[in-house]
Amino acid sequence: MMIVRRKGNAGSSRWTRGIMTACAAGIWLLPGSFTLAQEESPSEVLETASTAQDDAAAGNSAEDAGAGDVATRRSQPTGQADAGESAGEAAADPVAELGGRAAVYGLWVLAPALVAILLAILIRQVVPALVVGILVGACMMFPHLSGDDPLGSLHPVVGSFRLAAETYVLAAIYDAENGFGHLKIIVFTLVIGFMVGVIGRNGGTAGMVKLIAGETESPRRGGLTAWFAGLVVFFDDYANTMIIGPTMRSIFDRVKLSRAKLAYIIDSTAAPVASIALIGTWVGMEISYIQDGIDGLEKVPAFLMVGEQGSETLITGMQAFVCSIPYRFYPILALVLVFLVALTRRDFGPMKRSEARALAGSHADCEGLEPAAAKQDQPEPRWWLGLLPVLGLVAATVAVLIVTGLNDGRTIEAMDKAGWAERTWWDQAGVIISNADSFLSIYYGAILSAILAVLLTLLSGVCRVRDAVDAGLTGMSRMLPAIVILVLAWGLATVLDSENLMLGPVVGAHLEAQNFPIQWAPLAIFIAAAVISFATGTSWGTMGILCPITVSLAAGLAGSETNLDPSEALRLFYACVGSVLAGAIFGDHCSPISDTTVLSSVASGCRHEEHVWTQLPYALLAAIVAMGAGDVLCSVYDQPWYYGLAAGSAALLLFVLLFGRKPRPLVSAGPPESRPAPPPIIERRLRGSDSGGQFPGG
Repeated sequence: MMIVRRKGNAGSSRWTRGIMTACAAGIWLLPGSFTLAQEESPSEVLETASTAQDDAAAGNSAEDAGAGDVATRRSQPTGQADAGESAGEAAADPVAELGGRAAVYGLWVLAPALVAILLAILIRQVVPALVVGILVGACMMFPHLSGDDPLGSLHPVVGSFRLAAETYVLAAIYDAENGFGHLKIIVFTLVIGFMVGVIGRNGGTAGMVKLIAGETESPRRGGLTAWFAGLVVFFDDYANTMIIGPTMRSIFDRVKLSRAKLAYIIDSTAAPVASIALIGTWVGMEISYIQDGIDGLEKVPAFLMVGEQGSETLITGMQAFVCSIPYRFYPILALVLVFLVALTRRDFGPMKRSEARALAGSHADCEGLEPAAAKQDQPEPRWWLGLLPVLGLVAATVAVLIVTGLNDGRTIEAMDKAGWAERTWWDQAGVIISNADSFLSIYYGAILSAILAVLLTLLSGVCRVRDAVDAGLTGMSRMLPAIVILVLAWGLATVLDSENLMLGPVVGAHLEAQNFPIQWAPLAIFIAAAVISFATGTSWGTMGILCPITVSLAAGLAGSETNLDPSEALRLFYACVGSVLAGAIFGDHCSPISDTTVLSSVASGCRHEEHVWTQLPYALLAAIVAMGAGDVLCSVYDQPWYYGLAAGSAALLLFVLLFGRKPRPLVSAGPPESRPAPPPIIERRLRGSDSGGQFPGG
């Protein structure tokens, strides 16, 4: 596989160093400045100073009594303010009744999240941005440590650093409330990466793809085969990209489909499929982000309590994850668009020209970019070596879900009640699964699948066990960057939860004061997540920053709407959760700095800039239709989710039929010696990629 190296830029490096230096200096000064806010907010300090000057100028006039009244009213809680205070003044401070840190900082509680988002966009690196965001939050929390906390006696800088490192980062892995839940997610992600590496090395995944591809001879079947193979390799976006791409390259060349089309198909069936799959490397991360938001709620609205009257339980992250899948309009409609393009063979935008060149026999989008052949001999593809571990993962996960659900006290109590036998099997299964331990289920499912993959490799003898284990360890190492992001995102979510900076209640109170309609929240959340993920190139980082905030915000807005039916409020809550997860996929899908976008270019043998420009119109079309037919139609106009998917699919089909065109040969390729020489700039790029290992456009 070709090694991807990004060309350095002296100017951007200087900017990055300057930004990080400024952030370090700001963090050094923050603890001291925030100590001032322990007793009074900045606005109160200014108001007090202004009042003192007025008092000195007026002497002991009648204005002194008025100023004293104002000071008295300011020191009182909002609910005990003078009866003559206007409604406008009360609305100007909607978080005063929250008290504590929320009343001190107000909207400044947004600072850690905003710093993390803006820094990630500026330097295009999520890990340092999350670290800085956690440090900013720790600096804001340090003045509010309890008197018996040993960190409170330290220097503000040292104490804030230790607070961030010990309380917010380490406690994100294990704490008394969550137990080993987060640690199980980390181990599960690593073990799934191990299993993916093993079945990739023993030929299992390639065998599944080859079984689907068969002897494809038509362009339509070639495109549909690549699309279906992307659905089959659902458990990991990296495995999807790096297995289907090399496997389908020769097929696309034979049926005269462009490498840009192959890159688009595998990129559109990588993250979108992995994000909505119930089993895979993404599910644990997404559930944990949602669960963190639910656990951080200060006030739980009644509509989030599900179950029979008298035995209601708070909705779990697993339930919210599953129920939000129908509202993830972007990834679903992106998959629909790939199917329609492959079925009709109609293209638009730059892709149409790439297809015309490929039909003429030219591969200008991939010349000089063929990945080097693997040094190790790949075993013969055998589909059962890949399918059996995946089936074992699914079976073990479902079995542990059922066992833990049946043994849960809430399930036993529900089964003892009259009428349990008369309930439908679907209702019974819902009660059992809702009370199951989802973290423990995917944990044991991953372990069983990894053991099964190694045992099948040993019994089949397709490769040495050492090679399979080394491949598994390589797969685990590939998950380490994602785990770092996961842990730091947990830390930032802890800083912002209701026990610390109370971001959710503060923002919710302000939006309630502005009468922001919950019906428009899914659209706004999708746009925010899409912009951030496109700018940063990461979906996991975007989910980690926005998901806990979204859960708290959606719960507050839906709970404050008195005219909403509980079922309608719960539906809008699921729509908000689905929107943040769907918007985060947009950037991972089409951002030029996304890892899966770069890997799709490499795996398909397509120039990176060619892949980005040919794919972008399709991604934008899917996003626009998802917002209109999904978020607006279903949330604003109160239509069922299947109406949104049907309307979105119909809109995509109509657009492809009206504006898409079947490719026609652009020029006759002719023998290589008769082709015109490429422009000098392209020739230099090709020479550079051949000699220096650089990836053009990367």
